[in-house]
Amino acid sequence: MKMEEKNESLKIVKKRWNWLRKNIGQNIIDFFQMKDQREEEENQLNDEEDIELLLVEANAFGLRWEVDSTAKQMMEQNPVLPKIEAYVQAYNEWIK
Repeated sequence: MKMEEKNESLKIVKKRWNWLRKNIGQNIIDFFQMKDQREEEENQLNDEEDIELLLVEANAFGLRWEVDSTAKQMMEQNPVLPKIEAYVQAYNEWIK
């Protein structure tokens, strides 16, 4: 009888460990995915601020619309071009 109880107890402990491993591992994965997602959102906000600063600077030369439309045109022609890069290139193209 004692041996059966030990075996049953061992099975329960193994199930708990498996459950813990699965949940802890998933929590770690979720944590890092959320961290990466938050960092990406922060980078997007920084890019938007930088783009707005470029457009404000272009506006000082009366070229805001030109820089904006050129950047949008560049992104249409090259969909993999990052938005910030398109605006920097457009700004440099118009403000020489």
